[in-house]
Amino acid sequence: MNAAGNPKATILVIDDEQIVHESVRRILEEEGYRIDGAMRVDKALGLLAEHSYDIVLTDLMMPDKSGMEAVQAVAANHPLTGVVMFTGFATVDSAVESMKLGALDYLPKPFTPEELIAVIERALEKVTKKRRDKEIETLYSDAEKAIKSSLDLKEVLRLICTSVVGLFNVKGASLLINRKEEQTLEMACSCGLSDEYVEKGNLDSAKSVSEIFQTDGPVIIEDADFDTSLQYPEKARSEGIASILSIPMKLNNAILGVLRIYSAEKRSFDEDELALLMKFAEQGVKALENAMAYETSKEI
Repeated sequence: MNAAGNPKATILVIDDEQIVHESVRRILEEEGYRIDGAMRVDKALGLLAEHSYDIVLTDLMMPDKSGMEAVQAVAANHPLTGVVMFTGFATVDSAVESMKLGALDYLPKPFTPEELIAVIERALEKVTKKRRDKEIETLYSDAEKAIKSSLDLKEVLRLICTSVVGLFNVKGASLLINRKEEQTLEMACSCGLSDEYVEKGNLDSAKSVSEIFQTDGPVIIEDADFDTSLQYPEKARSEGIASILSIPMKLNNAILGVLRIYSAEKRSFDEDELALLMKFAEQGVKALENAMAYETSKEI
């Protein structure tokens, strides 16, 4: 159980041996997991239709249907639930086949408590990532539609910043417009930042995040480097910022602006997250281009 008294995860065990159910329950409940059990695949599929599970542990050899059929059913109807196959008939062929059908891992019988716990933890990591990826994909799609739905420049800017904060659950975000002739970055929009921090003034592009104009890619700055890489390092610390990720917003190979993501604690972004942020920045630039063209047409 976690601090709130909730189970670490819910697990459904499918096996026709009572001793397996008792062993798995004893080992995993001590680790804080909630365990349900079924002696037949049909009963298990019924439970899956009624309840949400994080992991399904299923035997390969079952009296009514095979564990392979259970793997297929979970993959088809519950794609965000992980499956681990365990069996006393351990062969490389069956392991490979179960993985091809969607199983996340394979545990031969007999297994030790340590082996069972380890395989569950590995499977949960994969399930958590899959669910997070799905959540981000949905949020990104919604944000993209919202941005494309407006031609009001201020509204587009606001949507870009608020969507990024929601997508990545960070402290704040801002969009800085690159004023190339003045060599400054002008704050055009922000979310999650105090008025004092937002109004600190334009940034000298040669002093703040100058690396982004040299590398042409994402740049992350940690607190330890604020003094050498930021124009207002103390203001960033006073704001409670621990790291800043800057993403270039490019139009026709020129940097139109910079999308900045502020974290309250040290935060790393994996390749998938960076790729999504770059994609989001590209969509943001297109939306900005359309909004600016609309604003210009109204002035004519």
